Amino acid sequence: MPFPEHINRIFDAYGVPADTKAAVYDLYVSMGDAVLAAFSDIAESVASASMLRPEDTMSIRERVVESYLERHHPQWEEGRPTPSLWHPRVTEGRASGLAMPLGELHVPPELMADGQTMPDGLLMLGRNAHFGGRQETISFDIVAPELEDAIAIGKAAGQQHTLPGSVGETSGTFDSRRSIALIWEVQPNVYKPHGDRNRAIAKLYRKHRNWHLATLAAAIQWLRDQNVRTYILRGSALAPTHEVNQAKPVSEMIASLHDRTVATVIDALGLQLVEATRDDDMLLTDSIVMNHALTKHVAAFGSAVAMWRVG
Repeated sequence: MPFPEHINRIFDAYGVPADTKAAVYDLYVSMGDAVLAAFSDIAESVASASMLRPEDTMSIRERVVESYLERHHPQWEEGRPTPSLWHPRVTEGRASGLAMPLGELHVPPELMADGQTMPDGLLMLGRNAHFGGRQETISFDIVAPELEDAIAIGKAAGQQHTLPGSVGETSGTFDSRRSIALIWEVQPNVYKPHGDRNRAIAKLYRKHRNWHLATLAAAIQWLRDQNVRTYILRGSALAPTHEVNQAKPVSEMIASLHDRTVATVIDALGLQLVEATRDDDMLLTDSIVMNHALTKHVAAFGSAVAMWRVG
């Protein structure tokens, strides 16, 4: 178990079971030293650390999220960048990504048609800050403006892939050397409240219900401001790109909603979706923006089948 040696000695001295230690390590790789502090608090609540089981670590993420937001949300309000919650896995818990406030969210009036409203909050850019730890990721979130609300969203049930306090995000990969980006998901961080699930954030969720339009628009606008050649994954390519578990396939509805979101935002921004070409195939293959699964898919069928270029 590659914890720092002094941490290993503490775990061994207190007789923490191996499976519990492994569960803590998985969290440590994802969130760093804050996990050890949270686990220490849990260990102090029992008669002996040797009694702790893997299920006793399940509250660690919520503890870390609350302390993380209490520390960093005020800094974001001041426009100051901070470390990210999620750490790139290659650093094994020893270094984080970056969470950077981008200022006020600007969306075209066309996105607010038919009585729609955009989320009010802190527009954030994450660099290498995505759960799962792949390098060269970018993510765009709108974090609730009130700390208490951000904590409630951050602790809610869901996949929680990016910054805590955000209902949903737009993510992708960014090859800064070649100025190429690929947007590969517009995905919720929390599950839509239903019945007793996430009932505590039902009102907050309604306020942020258009997170998908706002974060995708923010992502495209920021990339264009950086003069980055931008590609967007097609809904039909979501499954091969994300190497979906065959038991949980991406439904046609999810793919359709993805494409509808992309079309709505592109239209509101006055842009167009351009068919990718063989030149795009070569450019993308030489870049780092595609993962192994998508690279195979593009090699077999061409990039035009998998994505659009924003024109």
